[in-house]
Amino acid sequence: MPTVQLPTGMEMHYEITGSGPPLLLIMGTAASGDTWAAQVEDYRHQFTTITYDARGTGRSTHTEDPTAYSMAGLAEDAAALLRALDIGAVHVSGLSLGSATAQELAINHPDLVASLQLHCTWGYSDEWFCRMIDSMEVPVAAGDMAMYIRLALVWVASPHFINERPDDVAAFERGFILDNPHPPSREGILGHFHADRTHNTLDRLSSISVPTLITSGEVDWQVPTRYGRAVHERIAGSQLHVFSGPQSSHIAFHEMAPEWNAFTLDWLQSVK
Repeated sequence: MPTVQLPTGMEMHYEITGSGPPLLLIMGTAASGDTWAAQVEDYRHQFTTITYDARGTGRSTHTEDPTAYSMAGLAEDAAALLRALDIGAVHVSGLSLGSATAQELAINHPDLVASLQLHCTWGYSDEWFCRMIDSMEVPVAAGDMAMYIRLALVWVASPHFINERPDDVAAFERGFILDNPHPPSREGILGHFHADRTHNTLDRLSSISVPTLITSGEVDWQVPTRYGRAVHERIAGSQLHVFSGPQSSHIAFHEMAPEWNAFTLDWLQSVK
C-alpha cells in the first residue's frame, strides 16, 4: 500500500487497483480502506478503484486531539490525495462518515468530483443522532475496544446478521481488533465521533450539481432513512434508493454485498 505525505499534515496510506474511470471510496467511522474489499473486487474490473485509510484509521496519521477532526478536514485530506494523484475529477462513493466527508468534498472541491454516491448518509447531526454517538463513545473513552465493536454492531448490523450468522459476527469483531494488524486507535475513533457529531451541510447541499445517488437500508438503525431523504430533498436531481430485506442494515454493503454491489455498479455505469 503506497504512502503519501499530504499538505494537510498527514501521512496517508492508499491503494489503487483496476482499470477504467477513477473511483474514490471513502469508508465510515473507525474503518480503514480495506473494509471496501468486497466492493473493490467487483468494481476494479470497470473502474480504477482508489481506497485509503482516513485520518485516525489504519496506517495513516492518527491525530491525537479528537476535537481536531471534522468532516471538512477529512474532506481536505481526500482532496489533497486526489490532487497528489493528479487524475482529475473522479467518481466518489462514501459510506456513513465517508458519505459526510464526500458531501464536504463535493461542496468545497467540485472540480474533483464527477459523480457522487452517499450511502447511509445524513446532513445534520441532530440531538437524537448525537445521543446515539454518545452511547458508542462510552467504551471507547474507557479504552474497551472489544466492547465498542460489540455495541456498535447492535447499531450497524441487522438482527438477522447477529442472530443467524454468528460465525460472520465473530469474524467481523476479530477483524476489527484482534486480527487487525493496524487497528483503530482510541484517539482516532473519538476524533471520528467528534466529526460525526459536528457534521452540518444541510444548508449547503444545494450547491452539489453532479449526478448523485443516495442509498439507505430499511433496517439501518444508526442512520435511518429519514436522514438520507432530507439530503435527497436538497440535492436537485439526486436519486434515492432504499435497500430492503432482513439484511438491509447500515452495513448492507457487507451483509448483502452482491445485491449492494450490483446496484451501485449499475448506477456508476450509467454516469461514467
